[in-house]
This record gives sequence, C-alpha cells and structure tokens, in this order.
Amino acid sequence: MVRRHSLVALVLMALIAVSAFAHEGSFHVLGTVTASSADQLVVQTKDGKSVSIRLTPDTRYRAIGATASSTPSVGDRVVVEVMGNSNGMTASEVRFSSVAPKKTR
Repeated sequence: MVRRHSLVALVLMALIAVSAFAHEGSFHVLGTVTASSADQLVVQTKDGKSVSIRLTPDTRYRAIGATASSTPSVGDRVVVEVMGNSNGMTASEVRFSSVAPKKTR
C-alpha cells in the first residue's frame, strides 16, 4: 500500500515538474476534481480556489496509473493544460490519477 502511494506521489511530482513547460499561451491548473460533466470540470486548487474549466470534443485525456475510467472523476488529482480567453478557460489536455482512499486501522 505504501508502495502504491509512493508511486502516485512520484507520478504527480513528475507531472508538476512537467507543468513548468506549458505550451506558449497556455498554463496549468493543478488540484482535485470537485465536479465533472461532459463539458465542464471543476478543480479545487491547492490554495483552496475553485476553478471551472470548459471541456470540448478536442480535449485530450491521459490517465496516469491504475484507473477504471477514461475521464477524471470527483476526487481524482489532475493537471489540466488550459487556454484562457474572455470566455473563460478551455482544457486542451487533462492528465489525471485516481487516489485510493486511506485505510483505517
């Protein structure tokens, strides 16, 4: 179990390091999914802000680690590459990882 958490932490750290190299004109939103639908993702960032991101048919999804879904679910950790404009933020890519619940003793 500890090994699995270590692997998830390592993958998330790698994603954060990669986020420094966002494509020109885009930036990254990192956090935990609090709501998800076919056309919108709501992410709570580390500083507690809630960010609404538009999803389109062109949005790419990349699951990291073991997950049962091809799209992120509530509670998943995400790194979202977004483009911002006057209409809000639109995701070009969503990288996500499911985090297993902690076992209680």
